[in-house]
Amino acid sequence: MVSGDGTTGQALVEHEDVALVAHVGSTAAGRRIAAAVGARGARALLENGGKDPIVVDAGVDPAEAAAQIATGAFTNAGQLCTAVERVYVVEEVADALVAELARRAEALVVGDPADPSTTMGPLVDDDQLAVVAAHVAEAVEAGAQVITGGHRLERDGSFYAPTVLDRCPEDVALLREETFGPVAPVVRVADFDEALRRASASAYGLAATVLTPRLDHALRAADVLEVGTVKVNAVFGGAPGGSADPRRGSGGGAGYGPDLLDEMTVRKAVHLEGL
Repeated sequence: MVSGDGTTGQALVEHEDVALVAHVGSTAAGRRIAAAVGARGARALLENGGKDPIVVDAGVDPAEAAAQIATGAFTNAGQLCTAVERVYVVEEVADALVAELARRAEALVVGDPADPSTTMGPLVDDDQLAVVAAHVAEAVEAGAQVITGGHRLERDGSFYAPTVLDRCPEDVALLREETFGPVAPVVRVADFDEALRRASASAYGLAATVLTPRLDHALRAADVLEVGTVKVNAVFGGAPGGSADPRRGSGGGAGYGPDLLDEMTVRKAVHLEGL
């Protein structure tokens, strides 16, 4: 193990004896790594950032959907690469869903992770809290409605209130860039087709969740969503063995699972004839 900052990482990435760099981290860092290893003919395996959407179809129980969204958005205070960061809800179930989602957010016990009663801890530091606060402030300025949360909590540590926003406008950082915080921004849509179209419009392609009672909708979502993993009716879950190929700014190469062995090995052909 070699620990250090970006200088240490750069030395490893640029070293001629390193044939493969497997990186889990930001998209910006991943792209710099890919450029550096590519310049010397090495390979990069990248799992970068995500802006994972969840699509809620008509006919879904709003309370069950809210439970899935809350799990995806607030687990680890939203600090997961596969956290739910965009919520597209068909209008007919939106009112009930938003109300239940806010109730679940307000029921979270925010505090010290070492306290058994705590159900959501802090952000990693004040720099990340500033990113979350800026994304929320911009969205509210553009017309999003704060249903609950939307502010820093006044206590020692980088604590941000579990936040639910409704009627979020499309062209804001909260729906374009990785927020990495406890925020569930809801976008109301007319139908499932619009939800898929908006969910697909992203610079990232790590994972997506679809909540639907219809098999044809589930199969169409799996076909058209440009992400490595499509999860149907469960926000946490993955492909067999965890294997998936992220798309776009979320990276490239098969991460985890048995396919990772293929990424980390090379073949040699030997042709042998008798003398």
